[in-house]
Amino acid sequence: MTGQEEAVVQSRPSETQPAEESRTARRIVGFDIARAFAIFGMITVNYRSTFHITGDSPAWLETVSGMVNGRAAALFVLLAGIGIALLSRKGRLSGDRAEIREDRFNLLRRAAFLLAIGLLFRQIWEYDILHFYGIYLMFAAVLLTVSNRNLVIAGLFATLAFPVLYYVLPAQYGIPFWATTSEFTVREVLIDFFFQGYHPVTPWIGFMIAGMLLGRLDMSDPAIRRKMLIGGIVLALAAEGIAYVALDMGLFKLMEDVSQTIDLEEASLLLGTAPYPPMSLFLAVGIGWGMAIVSLCLSFGDRFADRRWITPLVHTGQLALTIYILHGTVGVWAVGWAGYKPHQTLEWIIGYSALFYVAMIIASTLWRRRFDRGPVEAIMRRLTDSWKSEINPEEKV
Repeated sequence: MTGQEEAVVQSRPSETQPAEESRTARRIVGFDIARAFAIFGMITVNYRSTFHITGDSPAWLETVSGMVNGRAAALFVLLAGIGIALLSRKGRLSGDRAEIREDRFNLLRRAAFLLAIGLLFRQIWEYDILHFYGIYLMFAAVLLTVSNRNLVIAGLFATLAFPVLYYVLPAQYGIPFWATTSEFTVREVLIDFFFQGYHPVTPWIGFMIAGMLLGRLDMSDPAIRRKMLIGGIVLALAAEGIAYVALDMGLFKLMEDVSQTIDLEEASLLLGTAPYPPMSLFLAVGIGWGMAIVSLCLSFGDRFADRRWITPLVHTGQLALTIYILHGTVGVWAVGWAGYKPHQTLEWIIGYSALFYVAMIIASTLWRRRFDRGPVEAIMRRLTDSWKSEINPEEKV
């Protein structure tokens, strides 16, 4: 969702060439496909919050829709991190300071653009993530060339810092969580970024850092993709298992019975996998399923890249930023224009999300027949002078 218009495919490394250095640039449609799938999840989750649910729904539908909550946005941020790693690959491996400096300025320009339009969009769309993206990219620019070890440390710090922010500082400064604000004062904006927003910088920056680590792998290698798939599933299931044992099987309740000083409700949040508040296990689940989905989409893209029927999905993924803006404006306004009430059943919300998604697939396909980039993507590219794409780090010729 940050203008990642193109992708690279990595050729197999020679015996004398490091895996990362041997990569050659051409399109990998798997990243576009992953974004296309994430778009549908994003639309469904956001419309579920916007159009308040009324009535009872089938338990399985509630479960499935609940599992997507927070995961689609996490996948977008993970993909952005992968793209950033690919952008910085050439300069990072060569140590060319001029190249690295240009990569950083490229990211900072895009960060400023996303921060600006995100803060404006935030005035009409409560669930905006773009202004958070702007901050994520600023941090990514700082971390662009650090070692894998230091990236891991930064990710762990961001993840583990959130409980401190959640439990300690708000109580001291009277900051209520999730009481979102649209004010533009410095204090209110900082509170939104770190306390009240739906995608707070800590720990959500952890998804981008994880993506930056994954982007340094040779994901054209089927063996690497298999490890990503298996490792991602194991990570996600392990995190879900820990939460299940602690919460659903009553481990915390037993601890409360033993020690009356434990606040069960507050303590249980630490081992929850829900996106609000986003604790460590939520990140583990999001990163795990994200790894698995990216791996599957890359393999799927390699297998069917030359098939015409896959093109609409690819084009949809390429216009993710434009579709994001449209789903929070036109998609919401259309419901009112059609005379529907803001309270609907879950079945209606998912059906409308699917209908809007199909409309976006058709619109993206028609648009890409005439233009190389989506309208918002093109505006960002022109205003930021970002001739270098995160997922195609080749110089303009």
